Amino acid sequence: MSTASLNERLTLQIPFPSPRLAKIAADVLEVDKDLKPEVSRRIVTTQDSIMTLDFRTSTLKLLRTVVNSSLEMVQMVVNTMGAFDDVEQVQQS
Repeated sequence: MSTASLNERLTLQIPFPSPRLAKIAADVLEVDKDLKPEVSRRIVTTQDSIMTLDFRTSTLKLLRTVVNSSLEMVQMVVNTMGAFDDVEQVQQS
């Protein structure tokens, strides 16, 4: 299967409070590389405080699975950022 067969596509734009937090989230997601790039690709980029996730897969079912997994990772990153932000605010008080 070649890259040209990655017919299914979805792009998500996720806003963050700052460009720094968007970059941190993107860096965390980039660590988890695509296992089978011939059937699934995820491209993570940032611009200002927006993180963009561009998904391309060979089937709709795979697209749903990849998007769901990625959104779970985004949720974990956001929750972790929130937990550390709270700790940082308490220490500054």
